[in-house]
Amino acid sequence: MTRTGWQNFHQRWSRLKPPQRPHPQTVATFSHALKGKCDHALLLGVTPELTDLATELTALDGSENMIAHIWPGDTQTRRAVLGNWLAMPFNGPRFSAVLGDGSLNTLAYSDYPALFAQLRAVLLPGARLALRIFTTPDACESLKTLQDQTFSGAVESFHGFKWRLAMSLVTENGNPNLAVTQLHAVFEREFPDRAALAQATGWPKEDIDGIDAYAHNDSVYSFPTAREIMAAIPQDFSNARLISSGNYELAERCPILVADFGS
Repeated sequence: MTRTGWQNFHQRWSRLKPPQRPHPQTVATFSHALKGKCDHALLLGVTPELTDLATELTALDGSENMIAHIWPGDTQTRRAVLGNWLAMPFNGPRFSAVLGDGSLNTLAYSDYPALFAQLRAVLLPGARLALRIFTTPDACESLKTLQDQTFSGAVESFHGFKWRLAMSLVTENGNPNLAVTQLHAVFEREFPDRAALAQATGWPKEDIDGIDAYAHNDSVYSFPTAREIMAAIPQDFSNARLISSGNYELAERCPILVADFGS
């Protein structure tokens, strides 16, 4: 996500729930995946749930507001650094692991190679990569099917609905990238009566209104398929696999990509 996109994101952070934030099952899976690789981890973003998974942790985030309002604070073992994932402010290899929650999704798919190039420059040989990724299924539901499921009560929360809508749109577009203004525009067109939506689903209107954060946002997200994810991984990140992150809402579309660098 661009700096503009994150400017006010912190204001609605407290309302986010899984799958948009890590479930405790997800945190436990990260911990297991990183076992033996936790000397000094790089966290892409400032996700609070992931800040205690390494002996030493450095978080890199491009938003001053996210660091100021979401980061739980620097300590002797963790710190947050303002910077760009595609131009990391570090000199040479230093990290034994890199982790992130939805981090790849906040980049355009075409930026994945640039991110991996940056990681290649800062990871130690044998470092472990663990990234939870919101992944579009090969047989993704259509927008019409999602509408029917929503009003029949088959969609648990607005947080899960929002990513299902995004995945329907990238499937319809035939492109893993999605301008978030399109997400907002399609929602406005297809679900114009928010009061009726709240009544039919039981979703808090405050959660539904969170979609307005995308109305004038210049961000481009990506929701790749598993095949597209695996195709983007460089050869020097070996033993790449997608593992389950739990059994919470939409967990089947939120695997953790695990790979080893230079080994």
